[in-house]
This record gives sequence, structure tokens and C-alpha cells, in this order.
Amino acid sequence: MIHLKVYLRPIWVLFRMLQQLKINSKMKKLFFSITFILFVVFGASATANLTAYLTYATFNAPVKGPYVETYLSVIGNSVKFVKNGNGKYHGAIDIAVNFVQNGEIKNAQKYTLNSPETDDTTKNHPNFIDQQRYSLPKGAYSMEISIADKYQPTEKPFVTKMDISIDFPNDKVAISDIQLLESFVKSTSPGILTKSGYDLLPYVSTFYPENINKIKFYAEIYNSKKINGDDQKLVFSYFLESNENKIKLTDYSAFSKQTSNDVNVLLSELSIEKLPSGNYNLVIEARDKENKLLAEKKCFIQRKNTQGKLSQEDLKSVDVNNTFVSYYKNLDTLTEYIRCLRPISSASEIQYAENQVKEKKLEQMQQLFYNFWKSRDEKNPQLMWLNYYTEVMKVNNEFGTYGLKGYDTDRGRVYLQYGPPDQRTRSENEPSAFPYEIWEYYTLYNKALSLTYPDNRQSNRKFVFYDSDLVSNKYRLLHSTAKGEIYNSRWELDIHKRDTQSNNLDNEKSPDHFGSHVDDNFNSPR
Repeated sequence: MIHLKVYLRPIWVLFRMLQQLKINSKMKKLFFSITFILFVVFGASATANLTAYLTYATFNAPVKGPYVETYLSVIGNSVKFVKNGNGKYHGAIDIAVNFVQNGEIKNAQKYTLNSPETDDTTKNHPNFIDQQRYSLPKGAYSMEISIADKYQPTEKPFVTKMDISIDFPNDKVAISDIQLLESFVKSTSPGILTKSGYDLLPYVSTFYPENINKIKFYAEIYNSKKINGDDQKLVFSYFLESNENKIKLTDYSAFSKQTSNDVNVLLSELSIEKLPSGNYNLVIEARDKENKLLAEKKCFIQRKNTQGKLSQEDLKSVDVNNTFVSYYKNLDTLTEYIRCLRPISSASEIQYAENQVKEKKLEQMQQLFYNFWKSRDEKNPQLMWLNYYTEVMKVNNEFGTYGLKGYDTDRGRVYLQYGPPDQRTRSENEPSAFPYEIWEYYTLYNKALSLTYPDNRQSNRKFVFYDSDLVSNKYRLLHSTAKGEIYNSRWELDIHKRDTQSNNLDNEKSPDHFGSHVDDNFNSPR
């Protein structure tokens, strides 16, 4: 009997965890082989541990209606191979998928996914990919997935759920999800991988390591002909932006001019050879001939590229003379100013800033600081800095702890990155619970920086902080429903670890505790 332990995390959550834990580079490489939804099943036996990665995308066929595509990649070496009737070896995965709405199954499928055959089990087993399509009408669903190694029986298969929303309105231009691709070629024999005359091999990950220098993708744009009329000129632009501050990277952008149609197709690629390590969004915008934004879609990606770091060569042309930064000549003061930028900096900006602070070269630090604000507000960088620094003073005063500035705390970082919460619930004296706070944002909007986070899935997001040592006031971020933040399905159990321990990793819900208001405070912050 094998006891299964399941870890389900979005890729950007594990990236932030790695940053906070400062795991060494070898461990990072292991963790980075993940994607939007990660299935990693660990078996307590000497055989291979089943490892499979899954993403999905939603599309809309003009006649047949909406559908969901799932892309499953199974690591061959994690599957048990057995000899078949041909005298060769193969593995097999039993998969069951249900789409549930209001307790009713709307679509379902059970099937066995077979690996390619191999003659020699002493060599690496080939990985194998599966793609499926499920027709579903507009609405919200729970996608329930069961996966098990057919030849490595367990007490029960790995089962998980995820929420899916399908909404392609008829009265405006809409864009499908962005499908990331390993490759695309003209189709000679249409099959399950074929769309719009091309065979599309899915890239079942959002992480791009150094050996991959292009992002290839596919998307569909709907209703442009219906909304704009026949033979109207449209521009579909696509580009990368920083995930942290939503600034467009003009060096990583392109566009496609097309004529309005029932379905317009965008199949393209972007070179990322020089893109620094960091978190980004791949953005698609549909605009009419008057440059009016008709629709937008985003897809989160991560890049690891040690050759793409920000360098002094990029900044040596920055002239700080006669700017507000020219008056900042005290190294300690400028160092403090640079450090407080971390909550709103990209990964490459943070890395470069840390190097400049260590070298303590005044002119280079001035160039760095001025370029940071000029790139965010070319007309009035000083005003933007002063507005931000006002917020820094607030978080230092309220969230600072012994030996730690407020902007270096989790609460301070969230406050500076997203602005003050719309609702903030504090609880310090609940029996069995550590002191905790729950913040809710109706939309992710940073007033200090006038930055919006225009992803329609980033509304009504919550952050849970707790003080596990009871003395330092150093509340740590325990759980969040915001994209890009730490997701912890066992957060309620962790809050109640003050006097209640749970060693059962299958439990995610805390038992009832006398006087506890955690559920109420999370569901209805006030």
C-alpha cells in the first residue's frame, strides 16, 4: 500500500516561496519544472513517483460553442513500465475528468493514456503528452480530475478540483485563453492537435529556462466582424509586461494587422533570448483602426536567464544632472531609498539594485534610482517618488519591527505593492489561534503609483497574515487568493497550531474551535 501525498500549487506561488526561502540553484531547477497547475504525487515505495503536469485553455467554436482543452504532460521516468503482448514495455495512466455545475455533471470522460513503447527499461522512459477537448456552455464549473498509475495500484487515485469560468460574450470582441506552444507546423493530416490548419504541440509549462529562447503561442479573437463590420482593419498587438508593475517591455512587442472576421487567429512567437530572469505577462490586445482597445488577454510566464541581467551598460547614458536625484549625495540615504523600492521592483531590478548597494558608487546609484522612476513616469518622476515615499513612511511606522523596516515585512510589501486594503480584519485574542489579519481588495489598485492590475480575475482578493511567534509583530503572509502570491490550502490549520497540531496532510480544514471567527472573518472581512 502506498500512502499518497499531493502538492498542488500555482507556479508563481512556488517561485515566491523559493525567493523567500533562498533555496540553492540546484533545488530551484527542480522546482521550476512546473506549470499553471502542478500534480506531483509522491509514493512511499522504491518505484518511480508519478509526476504529471496539466494546463488548460478555453476556446469558442462559432457553430459548436465553447470548449475546454486540457494539456497533460506525463514524465516517463515517473511511470511504472510493464511488458506487453508485443514483448515491449509501456506505461499507462488512468484518468477521469468531470465538469460539475451546481452539483450536476455536465461533461465527463474516463480513459487510459498509454505511453510510447520501449524495448529497454534501463534507459530513460519517454515523456508523453495528452490533449482532450470538452464542450461546455457558458458558465462556472468545477473541473474534477482523477489520475493514477495503472500498473502501480494505490489505495485511491490522486483527485483534485479547480474552478473554471467560460464566458465568451456575443455583444463584444473577446479573446480565447492563450495557448503556449512547444512548436507549430502546417497540418498535413488534421487531428486532435490541429487548429486553424496548424498542428499545435502544447508547451505544458509557464516557465522558460535558458535553453528556450522563444515564446510561441496561439489565440483566437471572436466577434470582430460582428462588432466592427465587414472588412474592417484591426491590429492585434502582443507584448511582454512586468508582472510586478505592469510596465510594457517595448523590446518584446510586435503586432499583426488583420481584417475583421468571425474568428481571427493569432499564431506567433516572441524572442526572449535577452529577457532577464523574472515574472512577466504575455499580453494580447485587439484594437480597431482608431486604436480603441476592444479586448485584452494575459498569460503569466516566468523566465530564468542569467545572461539577461540588467547591467551598468544599460544605465550609463542616464543623465541625473539637474534632476531631483542630483541632490541625493548621502550614500546611506540613497541606499535606504533604493532598498525601499523592492516591493514594486521586478526581479532583475532587485538583483541589480542589490549589486549597486554593495558597490556603493554614488553616481551609479543615482542613475539607477532616477531611471527607476523615470521609466514609470517620464513627465514627473519626482512626484511619483514622493507619493510612494509617503506610503513607505506609513508602512515603516505601522509594520516595522525590531531590526526590520516596514517595507521589508510581508504586510508592508503587500501594502506598497497593492495599496491599502479595502477591508482589514484583525484578531489578536481568539482561543487556539495565533494573532492574524485578513485583508481584502475589491480590485488590485495602487493609489500611490496609480497602477492598476487589469486582470479581471484579480478582483475580491484576500491576504491572510499571522504572528506565529506572538512577540515580534512580524506578521507573515500565510495565504492569499491573489495571483502571484502564496497559496496555502491548509492556512486555517496553521493559524490554529497555537495549541492544535495536525499531522494528517490530507486535512485542509481546521476542526471547530471554541470562539474562533476565522471562517467568518475570511468569508466576510470587515
